[in-house]
Amino acid sequence: MNILSLIFDQSCLLCGTSDSFSEKYGLCRRCAFPLLFHKEEGERCRVCGQPLISEDGICMRCRSEDYNFNTNHYFWNYEGTAKTVIGLYKFKAQRRVGRFLALVVYRYLRRRGLENVLLVPAPCSPARLKRTGYNHMEAVCRALKRVYGIPFAAVLRRLKGRQLKKLGKKERKEELVDKLYIRPRDAYNFKVLCQGKHVILLDDVFTTGTTASSCARILKENGCESIDILTFAID
Repeated sequence: MNILSLIFDQSCLLCGTSDSFSEKYGLCRRCAFPLLFHKEEGERCRVCGQPLISEDGICMRCRSEDYNFNTNHYFWNYEGTAKTVIGLYKFKAQRRVGRFLALVVYRYLRRRGLENVLLVPAPCSPARLKRTGYNHMEAVCRALKRVYGIPFAAVLRRLKGRQLKKLGKKERKEELVDKLYIRPRDAYNFKVLCQGKHVILLDDVFTTGTTASSCARILKENGCESIDILTFAID
């Protein structure tokens, strides 16, 4: 047992088991591996990523939408263990879980052979930033940069407003019209960074696609030609 284990509880946040994996990632191997090695089955919508039932290529919801991004890929449904894990990181500030989420993203990028990637973390609301002291998606990107060398550009900002989780689809669109922005001092650097890169917006949960689309619109207005979305779960 190392000195950090004597001072801080390094056990699994889900079951209380301690192993080298839980010390680093917040989850023991038994709890983490079903999420880490989750297999996708069946045909999926090429826009939002949800499983298709009888549709051809695109689900019924996405056929009526005009998103500013190309595709969304997600890892889990927002329920059960996945919902608990995301909640521990997003609402309880369990930062070890952020390392686990970074590992999930890294394995996906490597498995898909995606190179020349530039990640853009979705912006955090001012209220959550004040409450937790950090942007949870930016922290995942920082871990990916530090451990795996994957570059990111934390350029998106969000003004104070209503909580999106309490709003419907139409209200979300209206709320985000003038709430997202990139500071002028960041705009030029982003235009340079995104050239020739596979730009991927990283967010925690895909609900209606409104936030992802609004973020993609701002990025396109600032020099990005094409954007894909990567989210940990879909609700």
